[in-house]
Amino acid sequence: MSLTANAERIYTRHEYVVDTGIHVVGMLFAVNATAWLLLHVGVSAAVSVTVYCLGLLGMIFASGIYNMVPETAWPKQLLRRLDHAAIFIMIAGTYTPFAVNRVGAPYGTAVLWAIWICASIGVALKVLFPRRFERASLALYIGMGWMVVAVLKPLAASVASVDFWLLIGGGMVYTAGVVFYVIERIPFHKAIWHGFVLAAVVLHFSAVAMEFAT
Repeated sequence: MSLTANAERIYTRHEYVVDTGIHVVGMLFAVNATAWLLLHVGVSAAVSVTVYCLGLLGMIFASGIYNMVPETAWPKQLLRRLDHAAIFIMIAGTYTPFAVNRVGAPYGTAVLWAIWICASIGVALKVLFPRRFERASLALYIGMGWMVVAVLKPLAASVASVDFWLLIGGGMVYTAGVVFYVIERIPFHKAIWHGFVLAAVVLHFSAVAMEFAT
Protein backbone atom coordinates (compact mmCIF):
# COMPACT_ATOMS: atom_id res chain seq x y z
CA MET A 1 0.00 0.00 0.00
CA SER A 2 2.98 2.30 -0.39
CA LEU A 3 3.05 4.50 -3.46
CA THR A 4 6.16 6.59 -3.96
CA ALA A 5 9.79 6.35 -3.04
CA ASN A 6 9.84 10.02 -2.01
CA ALA A 7 7.68 9.34 1.01
CA GLU A 8 10.00 6.70 2.48
CA ARG A 9 11.77 7.90 5.59
CA ILE A 10 12.89 6.42 8.86
CA TYR A 11 9.95 5.72 11.14
CA THR A 12 9.94 6.57 14.79
CA ARG A 13 9.17 3.66 17.09
CA HIS A 14 5.67 5.01 17.77
CA GLU A 15 4.94 5.42 14.06
CA TYR A 16 6.10 1.87 13.40
CA VAL A 17 3.92 0.48 16.21
CA VAL A 18 0.81 2.34 15.02
CA ASP A 19 1.36 1.34 11.39
CA THR A 20 1.96 -2.27 12.37
CA GLY A 21 -1.27 -2.26 14.35
CA ILE A 22 -3.20 -0.99 11.33
CA HIS A 23 -1.71 -3.71 9.15
CA VAL A 24 -2.51 -6.45 11.67
CA VAL A 25 -6.12 -5.27 11.76
CA GLY A 26 -6.15 -5.19 7.97
CA MET A 27 -4.77 -8.71 7.64
CA LEU A 28 -7.24 -10.10 10.15
CA PHE A 29 -10.08 -8.36 8.35
CA ALA A 30 -8.94 -9.58 4.93
CA VAL A 31 -8.65 -13.23 5.98
CA ASN A 32 -11.98 -13.37 7.79
CA ALA A 33 -13.89 -11.23 5.31
CA THR A 34 -12.74 -13.09 2.22
CA ALA A 35 -13.33 -16.48 3.86
CA TRP A 36 -16.88 -15.45 4.71
CA LEU A 37 -17.51 -14.02 1.25
CA LEU A 38 -16.23 -17.09 -0.59
CA LEU A 39 -18.51 -19.28 1.51
CA HIS A 40 -21.54 -17.15 0.68
CA VAL A 41 -20.98 -16.03 -2.92
CA GLY A 42 -23.44 -17.20 -5.53
CA VAL A 43 -22.30 -19.71 -8.14
CA SER A 44 -22.61 -17.30 -11.07
CA ALA A 45 -20.21 -14.80 -9.51
CA ALA A 46 -17.84 -17.27 -7.83
CA VAL A 47 -14.95 -16.84 -10.26
CA SER A 48 -15.01 -13.04 -10.46
CA VAL A 49 -15.44 -12.66 -6.69
CA THR A 50 -12.54 -15.07 -6.13
CA VAL A 51 -10.38 -12.79 -8.29
CA TYR A 52 -11.42 -9.87 -6.10
CA CYS A 53 -10.64 -11.81 -2.91
CA LEU A 54 -7.20 -12.82 -4.16
CA GLY A 55 -6.47 -9.20 -5.04
CA LEU A 56 -7.56 -8.05 -1.60
CA LEU A 57 -5.48 -10.67 0.22
CA GLY A 58 -2.49 -10.01 -2.00
CA MET A 59 -2.48 -6.27 -1.43
CA ILE A 60 -3.08 -6.41 2.33
CA PHE A 61 -0.46 -9.08 2.99
CA ALA A 62 2.13 -7.63 0.59
CA SER A 63 1.75 -4.27 2.30
CA GLY A 64 1.77 -5.73 5.79
CA ILE A 65 4.89 -7.83 5.29
CA TYR A 66 6.75 -5.06 3.47
CA ASN A 67 5.98 -2.38 6.03
CA MET A 68 6.64 -4.57 9.05
CA VAL A 69 10.00 -5.90 7.87
CA PRO A 70 12.90 -3.75 9.15
CA GLU A 71 14.55 -1.40 6.64
CA THR A 72 17.84 -3.29 6.95
CA ALA A 73 16.38 -6.73 6.17
CA TRP A 74 17.69 -8.27 2.93
CA PRO A 75 14.31 -8.89 1.23
CA LYS A 76 13.07 -5.31 1.77
CA GLN A 77 13.49 -4.19 -1.85
CA LEU A 78 11.90 -7.34 -3.25
CA LEU A 79 8.97 -6.88 -0.89
CA ARG A 80 8.65 -3.27 -2.02
CA ARG A 81 8.23 -4.42 -5.63
CA LEU A 82 5.55 -6.90 -4.61
CA ASP A 83 3.78 -4.33 -2.43
CA HIS A 84 3.57 -1.79 -5.25
CA ALA A 85 2.60 -4.38 -7.86
CA ALA A 86 -0.16 -5.79 -5.65
CA ILE A 87 -1.96 -2.44 -5.64
CA PHE A 88 -2.52 -2.70 -9.40
CA ILE A 89 -3.91 -6.22 -9.01
CA MET A 90 -6.23 -5.11 -6.22
CA ILE A 91 -7.64 -2.24 -8.28
CA ALA A 92 -8.32 -4.52 -11.25
CA GLY A 93 -9.68 -7.21 -8.97
CA THR A 94 -12.20 -4.81 -7.47
CA TYR A 95 -13.55 -3.95 -10.92
CA THR A 96 -13.82 -7.58 -12.00
CA PRO A 97 -17.05 -8.82 -10.36
CA PHE A 98 -18.94 -5.65 -11.23
CA ALA A 99 -17.69 -5.58 -14.83
CA VAL A 100 -18.41 -9.27 -15.39
CA ASN A 101 -21.54 -9.92 -13.34
CA ARG A 102 -23.29 -6.55 -13.25
CA VAL A 103 -22.40 -4.16 -16.07
CA GLY A 104 -21.72 -6.89 -18.64
CA ALA A 105 -21.16 -6.44 -22.37
CA PRO A 106 -20.29 -4.21 -24.07
CA TYR A 107 -19.28 -1.62 -21.45
CA GLY A 108 -18.30 -4.04 -18.71
CA THR A 109 -16.24 -6.13 -21.10
CA ALA A 110 -14.43 -3.05 -22.39
CA VAL A 111 -13.58 -1.74 -18.93
CA LEU A 112 -12.51 -5.24 -17.82
CA TRP A 113 -9.99 -5.47 -20.66
CA ALA A 114 -8.81 -1.92 -20.10
CA ILE A 115 -8.32 -2.28 -16.35
CA TRP A 116 -6.39 -5.55 -16.59
CA ILE A 117 -4.17 -4.25 -19.40
CA CYS A 118 -3.38 -1.22 -17.25
CA ALA A 119 -2.76 -3.48 -14.25
CA SER A 120 -0.39 -5.65 -16.28
CA ILE A 121 1.57 -2.59 -17.39
CA GLY A 122 1.69 -1.33 -13.81
CA VAL A 123 2.90 -4.65 -12.43
CA ALA A 124 5.62 -4.82 -15.09
CA LEU A 125 6.80 -1.30 -14.26
CA LYS A 126 6.98 -2.01 -10.55
CA VAL A 127 8.64 -5.42 -10.82
CA LEU A 128 11.09 -4.67 -13.64
CA PHE A 129 11.82 -0.98 -13.04
CA PRO A 130 11.62 -0.34 -9.29
CA ARG A 131 12.06 3.29 -8.19
CA ARG A 132 11.57 4.50 -11.75
CA PHE A 133 8.43 5.97 -13.30
CA GLU A 134 7.12 6.83 -9.81
CA ARG A 135 4.96 9.74 -10.94
CA ALA A 136 3.65 7.78 -13.90
CA SER A 137 2.81 4.89 -11.59
CA LEU A 138 0.96 7.16 -9.19
CA ALA A 139 -1.01 8.65 -12.09
CA LEU A 140 -1.80 5.12 -13.30
CA TYR A 141 -3.05 4.08 -9.86
CA ILE A 142 -5.39 7.06 -9.68
CA GLY A 143 -6.44 6.80 -13.31
CA MET A 144 -7.32 3.13 -12.91
CA GLY A 145 -9.25 3.89 -9.75
CA TRP A 146 -11.38 6.46 -11.51
CA MET A 147 -11.81 4.55 -14.77
CA VAL A 148 -15.21 3.84 -13.28
CA VAL A 149 -16.44 7.17 -14.67
CA ALA A 150 -16.42 5.52 -18.10
CA VAL A 151 -19.17 3.13 -16.97
CA LEU A 152 -20.82 5.26 -14.32
CA LYS A 153 -24.33 5.16 -15.78
CA PRO A 154 -24.47 1.43 -16.58
CA LEU A 155 -22.91 0.64 -13.20
CA ALA A 156 -25.46 2.76 -11.35
CA ALA A 157 -28.25 1.05 -13.28
CA SER A 158 -27.00 -2.46 -12.53
CA VAL A 159 -26.26 -2.36 -8.78
CA ALA A 160 -28.16 -1.33 -5.68
CA SER A 161 -27.94 2.37 -4.92
CA VAL A 162 -26.17 1.83 -1.60
CA ASP A 163 -23.57 -0.40 -3.25
CA PHE A 164 -22.95 2.18 -5.97
CA TRP A 165 -22.24 4.86 -3.38
CA LEU A 166 -20.07 2.50 -1.34
CA LEU A 167 -17.91 2.02 -4.43
CA ILE A 168 -17.71 5.74 -5.15
CA GLY A 169 -17.08 6.49 -1.49
CA GLY A 170 -14.27 3.95 -1.36
CA GLY A 171 -12.63 5.56 -4.37
CA MET A 172 -12.88 8.97 -2.76
CA VAL A 173 -11.33 7.68 0.47
CA TYR A 174 -8.44 6.09 -1.42
CA THR A 175 -7.82 9.33 -3.31
CA ALA A 176 -7.99 11.49 -0.19
CA GLY A 177 -5.56 9.20 1.58
CA VAL A 178 -2.89 9.72 -1.07
CA VAL A 179 -2.59 13.34 0.06
CA PHE A 180 -1.53 12.23 3.53
CA TYR A 181 0.92 9.71 2.12
CA VAL A 182 2.85 12.02 -0.18
CA ILE A 183 3.24 14.81 2.39
CA GLU A 184 6.17 13.25 4.17
CA ARG A 185 6.50 15.83 6.92
CA ILE A 186 3.17 14.86 8.50
CA PRO A 187 3.82 12.70 11.58
CA PHE A 188 2.44 9.17 11.12
CA HIS A 189 1.83 9.98 7.45
CA LYS A 190 2.17 6.35 6.32
CA ALA A 191 -0.02 5.09 9.14
CA ILE A 192 -2.67 7.67 8.22
CA TRP A 193 -2.46 6.58 4.58
CA HIS A 194 -2.80 2.94 5.52
CA GLY A 195 -5.78 3.82 7.70
CA PHE A 196 -7.44 5.44 4.70
CA VAL A 197 -6.68 2.35 2.62
CA LEU A 198 -8.22 0.07 5.23
CA ALA A 199 -11.34 2.25 5.40
CA ALA A 200 -11.66 2.18 1.60
CA VAL A 201 -11.15 -1.59 1.57
CA VAL A 202 -14.01 -2.00 4.04
CA LEU A 203 -16.29 0.20 1.91
CA HIS A 204 -15.52 -1.72 -1.26
CA PHE A 205 -15.79 -5.09 0.47
CA SER A 206 -19.20 -4.07 1.80
CA ALA A 207 -20.34 -3.28 -1.74
CA VAL A 208 -19.07 -6.62 -3.06
CA ALA A 209 -20.59 -8.56 -0.17
CA MET A 210 -24.01 -6.95 -0.45
CA GLU A 211 -24.09 -7.45 -4.22
CA PHE A 212 -22.80 -10.99 -4.48
CA ALA A 213 -23.25 -12.82 -1.17
CA THR A 214 -26.33 -15.02 -0.95
